[in-house]
Amino acid sequence: MLTLVYRHQIYFEKVHPSIPMIHRPRYLAAMNLAPHMRPPVCLRYIIWCLAASITDKYEALHEHFYYRARKYAQMDEMKGHGESIITMAHCQTWILITTYEFKLMHFPRAWLSTGRAVRLAQMMGLHRLDGSGLDVKQCLPPPKDWTEREERRRTFWMAFCTDRYASIGTGWPMTVEEKNACTEMWV
Repeated sequence: MLTLVYRHQIYFEKVHPSIPMIHRPRYLAAMNLAPHMRPPVCLRYIIWCLAASITDKYEALHEHFYYRARKYAQMDEMKGHGESIITMAHCQTWILITTYEFKLMHFPRAWLSTGRAVRLAQMMGLHRLDGSGLDVKQCLPPPKDWTEREERRRTFWMAFCTDRYASIGTGWPMTVEEKNACTEMWV
């Protein structure tokens, strides 16, 4: 248990400042809930992967955690008709997977993972959080509070940034058009 706490601490202290989209208190509180209410396994594994990739103590584990994160994300995608992956946690998972893949310079894989993250963000309407006239079906219930709305905004903008980075680095087309983004940036 102490090891898991330490891995989360490493992530939130060392990685999170450059990818500030997961609300730390809510995430850590959710880790104490019943198993079916915790963050998805794929998100936990990619958080541990990124933490392990920057520490000597766990360095040997990052690749294993990465493969597990992808495996569980893809397993979730194949459940039912795929409806169970339309969640903030799965979008955040793919953003973090993309970040790790860029770190290792796996550009084709990172570009495809970016596409998954961006498409999930768009499916959930994260690009239109502060727009008016939302006349399409909403996949997410309204945010419970300001914190949840802000986490959605940050997740969208991180997906946007990874999309831009992927396209600049490869020369391949961007997925998100700026003119369609009606979500305020975080403060």
